[in-house]
Amino acid sequence: MNTSLPAPARVGYRELLAPRARRPLVVTGAISRLPLAGAGMAIVLAAGGATHSYGLAGTASALYVIASSVMAPLHARRMDRTGQRRVLMVAGSTQATAFACLILACRTTGWWQVPGILVAAALAGAAQVDIGSAVRARWAHAVPDRVSQQTAFLLESVVDELMFILAPMAITAVTVAHTWAAPAVVLVGPAVGWLLLAGQTGTAPPPLARSDAGPSGARAVSMAGSRSLVAAFVGIGAYLGSIEILLVALADADGAPHWAGYTLAAWALGSASAALFAGPHLGRLTPERVFVPAMAWMTGSGLLLPLAGSRLPLAGACFLAGIGAAPALSSGFSLIGRRTAGAAEGMSWASSGMGAGTTIGAFSGGWLADRTGSGAAFWLCVGFGAAALALAWRATSGGETGRTARSSV
Repeated sequence: MNTSLPAPARVGYRELLAPRARRPLVVTGAISRLPLAGAGMAIVLAAGGATHSYGLAGTASALYVIASSVMAPLHARRMDRTGQRRVLMVAGSTQATAFACLILACRTTGWWQVPGILVAAALAGAAQVDIGSAVRARWAHAVPDRVSQQTAFLLESVVDELMFILAPMAITAVTVAHTWAAPAVVLVGPAVGWLLLAGQTGTAPPPLARSDAGPSGARAVSMAGSRSLVAAFVGIGAYLGSIEILLVALADADGAPHWAGYTLAAWALGSASAALFAGPHLGRLTPERVFVPAMAWMTGSGLLLPLAGSRLPLAGACFLAGIGAAPALSSGFSLIGRRTAGAAEGMSWASSGMGAGTTIGAFSGGWLADRTGSGAAFWLCVGFGAAALALAWRATSGGETGRTARSSV
């Protein structure tokens, strides 16, 4: 007798978005990502243009990143405990006000301009909510079956890539006339997107029961089981951060800085294409079966980077590596959302880990680019990729899963 279970049905994007209540979630989620995709660039352009000091601009951007890295997991925990509506409304109003103050500080002169810029940037970062995690937590609640969730997370990867392309373009267009206006683009995110998202109560996950939201018990166990996944996201961030800085540095050294934009766009195109066209098929697989192979593809394609001898092969290597990015990230988010009691908090820790890794990769990649100035510097990216792959394998190995299961008994 055949006892094998039938393969889960394929869920396409059309079926996923058939209920009308889910369509606004995609649109508002995209608008809400404007700070995530463009705040750093907007702060640097506005502060640098106002003070003519890119050292100060970099400091303001760093304050934003540090504050958001510290506060985003705390906002996510509060959303899991009390619901998303209140957190989004308070944080959205606060961040919109902070960006407005940043614009005001950049437009005026006086002794208070520099401290005003720094305080406004830090306040905007402290109010930053990890919108990607909040939206994915809504999908996890709206579509409880695994196949639909995987497809939804891959759709969110398409939205991520799209906004990381559109936000810098919009900011650049605005700053042609006035550099101080750059934060006005990202201000739309919290002022419009977050508040609209807060009003969509139909997709909002309910608050956790007090026993799950407490500092011990189920939450502590599940967070312990997700540490290796967060470490894998740190490795992914270091891999991506080192590639980005080296693409920019080496293109500039070659006298063609615009090629950095082309190669980064090729990466985003590869990632979005994989999510858009292969998403419904990958959704049928468990995240454990997608995470490590996608990481292996991304890392293996990265081996082509130091071997590419000219610009077109380099763009091709970025496109190929990008194909593995969306499946790897979406399956990783799915895994950590399942292993933590609060989906938003768990995924926010993953995002924060990736942000920390990006900082490590950008710093070490920039340091190496200053000393080598050649494509051989991409071997650093290969090393980060190999480390991320090893951490991903450990996070999904039988031993890790078994330890998590035994801890929950």
